[in-house]
Amino acid sequence: MKIIVVANHAGVLPALNWFNSQGWLQAVISSDRLAGHNLQIQDYCQSQNITHLKLTQQQLHTQALQLFNELEPDMALMYGFAYRIPPAIFTIPRLGFYNVHFSLLPAYSGSDPVFWQLKNGERQGGITIHKVDEGFDSGVVVLQQAIPFLPGESWGICNSRYGSMTIAMITQLCTTLAQGDELPLINTDNRTPSYYPKPTAVDLAIFWDRDNAGQIESLVNACNPSAGGAITTYMQQEVRILEVSPVDGQGEAGVKGGTIIHADASGLFVQCADRSLLRINILKLNEGYLTGFKLAALGIKAGHCFENVVFENLTSGQKQEYTIKTAN
Repeated sequence: MKIIVVANHAGVLPALNWFNSQGWLQAVISSDRLAGHNLQIQDYCQSQNITHLKLTQQQLHTQALQLFNELEPDMALMYGFAYRIPPAIFTIPRLGFYNVHFSLLPAYSGSDPVFWQLKNGERQGGITIHKVDEGFDSGVVVLQQAIPFLPGESWGICNSRYGSMTIAMITQLCTTLAQGDELPLINTDNRTPSYYPKPTAVDLAIFWDRDNAGQIESLVNACNPSAGGAITTYMQQEVRILEVSPVDGQGEAGVKGGTIIHADASGLFVQCADRSLLRINILKLNEGYLTGFKLAALGIKAGHCFENVVFENLTSGQKQEYTIKTAN
């Protein structure tokens, strides 16, 4: 079987390795937006001497089309690509062109489904494989598996875990196609469709006076590591929080969210909305990555506060997106 993979998501790496071990992998296409930890795709292809193209949207209609016509793949598989695949391409593979998406479609369509599921506190996610059509995440579903999220699971852990778990589904897909059997079409009518765009800085921000400890923990997990951590400020310095732990008990009445109520060798404890409590474990400041314990040792004290990020247009006074640099 000859396979071309189209991917911008590092979760594809286990699949690349598996296809390559079978002698099936012919080429990998990424978009020109490939960056950050997703550059591991490029590194893998270079190490294995696999053809790898980084293409603009326009080049899909020229270079990618030429590659597909030359190689005549039996199947193509896509992971987290930035652009729509033209019909002239997705109709070429004789066994079909499929996309892997880390949610139970049609719920959580969009470019970063794991982020939004974790941020929203979902207890269950999943993996969907569907046929590629002219839309995004809209083709007929052929395989789907529900997977519970682990307690305290981060974005990085989830994507790595899903990437490994996808292999069994891909094996089933390839076996079914190779045998000439009909793929089962999964009925998803019982799921409510939802779409989430790429997260902006506002989506990454902690609002201490609005969000309780559980909501903030969900956001922090969703931001680790791809977004570089959930955003807050401390003494006018931007701070990224990467790991927290919930705390039993209740804070003090009349204390505003974001207030540090305890700081010593046992850690850094912050009051959130609804008087809920959270221990801050790992943060990123200008000085580097630090533990809450180390910050307490360096002099951060009870009564100090983490503040909400201010999203403000300095010229008009209207709220706008706060521009930050993220990891991908």
